[in-house]
Amino acid sequence: MGKIQYPPPTPARDDITKQCFTYGEVLEIEFGVSGYFSHDNAEAFEPDPPTGNFVAPPTVDISQYHAVAQDSTVTFSFFDTANGRTYKNEITILKTCPPTSGGS
Repeated sequence: MGKIQYPPPTPARDDITKQCFTYGEVLEIEFGVSGYFSHDNAEAFEPDPPTGNFVAPPTVDISQYHAVAQDSTVTFSFFDTANGRTYKNEITILKTCPPTSGGS
């Protein structure tokens, strides 16, 4: 299962986090602050994750979104209204993800 957190525990230098999901992998999204969530590909996960405002705290978790069984890409964007920052997750969906250096 893949998990995305907003704000990210360790933000990328350019606020874009690149990730790979395998076909059928389950996605969980955790909102630790209030903000607006959107994405640019409604067909990358089944069902399509909802967009709009999420109010936290307390932390809001949404899950059970499955990566589609075809190569695809999607960019998730989250505008953190408390801090005025935008975080992005660039997700590639592949049958097999390439190995990563350093592990996670």
